[in-house]
Amino acid sequence: MRTEMWRAAHRLISHRSKNLCDPRWNPNFHNSIHNSSGFTYNFGRTCKPFNPYLIRHGSDVQKYIYPTRDYIENLHGSTEPCYGKSFRIQNRYYGSASTKIQRNPIFSTINSDDINHFREILGEKNVIQDEDRLSAANMDWMQKYKGSSKLLLQPRSTEEVSQILKYCNSRCLAVVPQGGNTGLVGGSVPVFDEVIINIGSMNNIISFDKVSGILVCEAGCILENLISFLDDQGFIMPLDLGAKGSCQIGGNISTNAGGLRLVRYGSLHGNVLGLEAVLANGTVLDMLGTLRKDNTGYDLKHLFIGSEGSLGVVTKVSILTPPKLSSVNVAFLACKDYLSCQKLLLEAKRKLGEILSAFEFIDNQSFNVVLNHLEGARNPLPPSMHNFYVLIETTGSDESYDKEKLEAFLLHSMEGGLVSDGVLAQDINQASSFWHIREGIPESIMKAGAVYKYDLSIPVEKMYDLVEEMRVRLGHSAKVMGYGHLGDSNLHLNISTPQYDDAILAQIEPFVYEWTSKHRGSISAEHGVGLMKANKIHYSKSAETVQLMGSIKKLLDPNGILNPYKVLPGSLASSS
Repeated sequence: MRTEMWRAAHRLISHRSKNLCDPRWNPNFHNSIHNSSGFTYNFGRTCKPFNPYLIRHGSDVQKYIYPTRDYIENLHGSTEPCYGKSFRIQNRYYGSASTKIQRNPIFSTINSDDINHFREILGEKNVIQDEDRLSAANMDWMQKYKGSSKLLLQPRSTEEVSQILKYCNSRCLAVVPQGGNTGLVGGSVPVFDEVIINIGSMNNIISFDKVSGILVCEAGCILENLISFLDDQGFIMPLDLGAKGSCQIGGNISTNAGGLRLVRYGSLHGNVLGLEAVLANGTVLDMLGTLRKDNTGYDLKHLFIGSEGSLGVVTKVSILTPPKLSSVNVAFLACKDYLSCQKLLLEAKRKLGEILSAFEFIDNQSFNVVLNHLEGARNPLPPSMHNFYVLIETTGSDESYDKEKLEAFLLHSMEGGLVSDGVLAQDINQASSFWHIREGIPESIMKAGAVYKYDLSIPVEKMYDLVEEMRVRLGHSAKVMGYGHLGDSNLHLNISTPQYDDAILAQIEPFVYEWTSKHRGSISAEHGVGLMKANKIHYSKSAETVQLMGSIKKLLDPNGILNPYKVLPGSLASSS
């Protein structure tokens, strides 16, 4: 046993890293790119290389195109080819077809006068009535929620957003703000015939201060484009998501997106310094400060971070971005049980401290689905299969110091039995292959059949108990998988079945929410509440808190036109 342990330790730490910035070690460096957050990788042990998919944008810039993004872009057919394989996407629509939600009769319907008025504001080409474009905008990327909007508006400035909302409020026309439409809870698509306001044309970078690292931009900027811009400036975005190629910063802020590196850089409540938002009546709130310290009165920007467009439409943002650091390591490790994952996290916080930038866990069921359904995915630790896997990323400024620190941590963890096996990436391709596994889990599970997805915050020591209890509860009728951001106590519970089944859903809900509430967790860690959980919010928030939320909504949006049926329970909206 001890011999096997030392062999595994040797695989992890025996190979010294090579500096990829140095063309002597990497002759293709100038023709490649950094990772998605702008880091350069310097790693140890050699493993089987993974070739990411590359496409060229313009003459100088290359970007990674993960299969996930191609998959999202091709979701709107029931059967689509994906890298030589065909699969059927399970569809289940909510919204206008739902018997549980009724259209609010206070809202008006679009007429020809409305269309003409919007054309006067936006011009002909930015008032969209084309059925194909509306079909895409009406449906979320999972094809779970489908609205019936007849109008898509594309403003190009805050002033145009203001004019749109002022008119819609006067006519009592309900609206749904939309960015990249990558949400998972039905928050970015219409429920009925709400007017869609897409902010994607507002995609300008306004300013960047290289001394302070403060970026000011419009809300329609795609996250990956901001990452690329900052990379050129020697900085990174504090936010990184699997959907970065499609999601927009305004949507990220409106849902308070968490992402892969929250353990290092914190939430958007801490990184967003200011924003501009338009209220339902067209009033523009200029809170676009760039100061790290400002204690003058109530910090109202926090109302709009995570409110999912229900209080106002975010149009501009200022965000604090960290400097890009030169030394990054990624390790893919195996653990025998969940308790070992917990202990490994504690040790990582103690031993890696300031250089720890990501700590992700994957159970073997999730890992198996990836190997079976994700194109290009390979097991970094063949041929064995383990119960749990952990992806650890470190980020620092001193390559030799960081390397020594990580190697000492890994050796100590293996000697203590916390790690069964592992591998360190040697270059960016290998690092990308590890992240490809983690980021490809949602796509893989979608290919496997119907899926019920839950995004939960649960105390770390209790987190996987829910997965195990759900397996007992559902038996052989479903495959229950757990993965997520262990460093943030964020579990992504996914339940896969051959097809959607009301009997299975009745076994899952409300049990999953009751269990989470019982253990003082949150039913929404980072995906938002949207339509999916609006009537479940009481599982995480007290009645008094929800009532106060309703009062704030009534104050800022008295007619309730902003993203109706979302975030707050329908009973509260009716009483208001």
